[in-house]
Amino acid sequence: MTLPRVSMASTNTSTLVSAARFVVQFDGGSEITFSEMNGITTEVEPTEYMASGKLGVSLSKQFGKTKPAVVVLKRGVDQDFTLWTWHQEVLAGQSTARKSCSLILLDMSNVPKQTYTLLNAWPSKLEIGGFKAGGGDAIVATVTLICEQIDLSKPVS
Repeated sequence: MTLPRVSMASTNTSTLVSAARFVVQFDGGSEITFSEMNGITTEVEPTEYMASGKLGVSLSKQFGKTKPAVVVLKRGVDQDFTLWTWHQEVLAGQSTARKSCSLILLDMSNVPKQTYTLLNAWPSKLEIGGFKAGGGDAIVATVTLICEQIDLSKPVS
């Protein structure tokens, strides 16, 4: 298994990124649109290292175990069953449930602002919530995607 990695192709910080919607696009051309992204999380656990020498004992923090990258997205429930079917593949233990895909952040004019490539992503959690009898609120699906690696690429101008 490849360790999670985040790479950044651009370090230009002069313009803040604002996204109106988020699209997960698969190699076959299909896509799922989301209205909210709770975040992308990558983490390396710190581990303590103790050494002793002539000057005594010294403690330091070192890089520890890496955790898989996590992306949490939300969308309104509609008649598109792509997300549900994908999660069912995971529940059934199908190896084809791991999919490489692109998470594209689009502005109000549908211009891509950032693209994150998720390698071997799969939905570890799918939550359908917001049910209320007589309520007028939309039902929301929240999906947690786990992936082995995330690469950030600069938008094509």
